[in-house]
Amino acid sequence: MKDYGTYGFRFQDVLPNDVANIFSLGREEKMPSADYYWDGLKRKDVGTYVFQYTLSGSGRLEIPDKSYTVEAGEAFIVEIPSDHRYYFPKDSDGWEFMFITLVGREAADCWRLMKEQNGPVLKVPPDSKLIQLLLKIYQDTYDQKITDTYYASAKAYEFIMECYRFIRNIENATNGFSFQITKALSFIQTHYYEPITLDQIAAVSGFSRYYFIKQFQHQLNMTPVQYLTKIRIQKAAELLRSSTSSVTDIAAQVGYANANYFNKVFRKTVGVSAGTFRNSKDVVGIDHLIID
Repeated sequence: MKDYGTYGFRFQDVLPNDVANIFSLGREEKMPSADYYWDGLKRKDVGTYVFQYTLSGSGRLEIPDKSYTVEAGEAFIVEIPSDHRYYFPKDSDGWEFMFITLVGREAADCWRLMKEQNGPVLKVPPDSKLIQLLLKIYQDTYDQKITDTYYASAKAYEFIMECYRFIRNIENATNGFSFQITKALSFIQTHYYEPITLDQIAAVSGFSRYYFIKQFQHQLNMTPVQYLTKIRIQKAAELLRSSTSSVTDIAAQVGYANANYFNKVFRKTVGVSAGTFRNSKDVVGIDHLIID
């Protein structure tokens, strides 16, 4: 999924002001000459809390006496109103990012703790549960699954709890990735549905093909192609269980132009065909695959 857009959450049922909820959510890509600038003291959405994560490229965050370049694998957090500015700088070749804006006292408390412990910019691996949850909330929104304020609020609380989990260092397994490998992981996570090549992934990291493969295997104990296959098959498994799309369509949605080859890879990875996985839930017993 590469559809860009911003979603505002406005429902007829209004929850109390201190209850956490989603105010807006989006995925955007800014290219050179794009006009993108937000001033935290001049916005109308007062009482909101922004988490913005860079998927590729870079943007800029400025707070009093400090300036941050926010690159792939990094997120910034700000509250509105406050003295800050974030924008697409002239020296950036592009900026692809996702954001979620929350409201409510629980969001305020969470943002305050994150800033106290980590500052306004956080390094968050792209395959961390926090970013995977953000991607999932966006996908659910895109698929029109978030249909009322109660479900949206539940997702807001889920995101807040995952923020707490992340900053408490419960998830340590992916914290040791280098910046170059993090950029490659982010690229794979957000472009798995495209016919991307090993050379393209290596180019994103900034390493030569040979050195990239060596570093990737050292840090993840698998090759880049194995990791790409893992992500594609995990996404396919989710679609097989959550949608009515044909196996051929799902193969295309996760980056396989040839459905027969997709079935071969799926069977080799999971142990059963895609059709069997979809139709034999009681036998297979899982909705989401954890693949190592």
